[in-house]
Amino acid sequence: MSKPDKSAAKNKTPSSKPLADEYGNFHYRADEVGSGGQGVVFRTTDADLAIKQPLDASCTPDKNANLRDRFQNIRLLPLPLRIPISLPLAILRDEPGYVMRLLNGMKPFSVLDLDGKTKAELREAVAAKKQEIPKWLAAITDKDKALLLLHYASTGSTRRRLLALSKCAAILARLHSAGLVYGDISNKNVFVSDPDSREVWLIDADNLRFERSEGGNAVYTSTYGAPEIVQGRDKNRPRTDCWAFAVMAFGALALCHPFIGKKVLEPDNNVAGWDAEPAADGAPSDLDEQAYAGYLPFIDDEDDDSNSAVSGLTRELVTTPGLRRLFQETFGVGRTQPHRRPAMAFWALELVKAFDQSLPCPNCKMSYFADNYEKCPYCDASRPAFACAKTNRWKVFIPADVKELALTHRLCNPFSVEHNDDTEYEAVLDFAKKTAIPVRGTRPLPDGLTFEFFEAAK
Repeated sequence: MSKPDKSAAKNKTPSSKPLADEYGNFHYRADEVGSGGQGVVFRTTDADLAIKQPLDASCTPDKNANLRDRFQNIRLLPLPLRIPISLPLAILRDEPGYVMRLLNGMKPFSVLDLDGKTKAELREAVAAKKQEIPKWLAAITDKDKALLLLHYASTGSTRRRLLALSKCAAILARLHSAGLVYGDISNKNVFVSDPDSREVWLIDADNLRFERSEGGNAVYTSTYGAPEIVQGRDKNRPRTDCWAFAVMAFGALALCHPFIGKKVLEPDNNVAGWDAEPAADGAPSDLDEQAYAGYLPFIDDEDDDSNSAVSGLTRELVTTPGLRRLFQETFGVGRTQPHRRPAMAFWALELVKAFDQSLPCPNCKMSYFADNYEKCPYCDASRPAFACAKTNRWKVFIPADVKELALTHRLCNPFSVEHNDDTEYEAVLDFAKKTAIPVRGTRPLPDGLTFEFFEAAK
């Protein structure tokens, strides 16, 4: 079943009454930070702790939730070591809910989306001249589109999204390799840190379980559910996690939903004739609901353009050929044949590969794939100087302002979803002398590693 609407819960002011847990510790709820398939998460006055409370269909605390059994079931699961998932620490004593870890300063992935509140704040800031529309956006007549791109650039552009999505995919790949299903992927359950620390955590562990084909409820977030779940034909599986993740990734990178195309946005142009294809059996009458339930083609489908895209960023600007293949396999043939959807390890690899081959533009703060452009495709500024660290396995593009570089495991070793981001070597770069030497006190650089330095494009 889909999760209840949390809008009513969001309007409630958190209680200042202390909440005691089973060990006698007291906790004070603060602001709401996210919601999942079965509840809502509040920060506490302790920066590293949060409270998760289950909600019933009326968006009030679910006093019938059997949290103790759920708590024990999660504890018994064979979770991979050091996996960044926020697990229950203690059950609340007098109210339904439990205490869980939440890293200080982390925010839901949805902060990278331009929601109505953020758009209104941006619009007010521009009107009050507290926020300036940069020159590269000034010529855009559609002001909402300009605000969308301004927010996209200010929240890390494509590079930040690629890295965060890769880390999320790696977490899911590790869960799947242990035989577990996450069950409720959405931009509210994935938490990201600031761009410098690059941390990614999953916060809602309630639905962690072994894969099963029958029994239990299928939990998903509206617009993220795989067709077979929304249509009631199957339960949560690793391949349904893969679908929900791909929906989140496509929306974050391309700024549109993978199934909201011209059939939905331009219905007047899709007048049904005598030879029109009839709606599938059981399909809802609402076009949006048909799209979210997987009854309509992928907006970038290579074989069916009946629901082609009418919005979003140009795919070549924000995705590599490898990523576009993964989206095609997931949303094209994988829409009706779930077993064809690529596993999460492929997503982790292609996303971080795309991150490593992109560069930020110093002028407009957008990023792009340096192999493809000698000028920024957004603001037309010349491509800046950069270096390329390369082995026979991998290559990484390094902006010229980087002086000390952490060389990751993936550069010199087979790709690993657990260790790919671990530091293997550290180097000091000198762009003037075009040299790279080991940081003092660290291991010598491997023989197969080479550095090539590129001047700024003319």
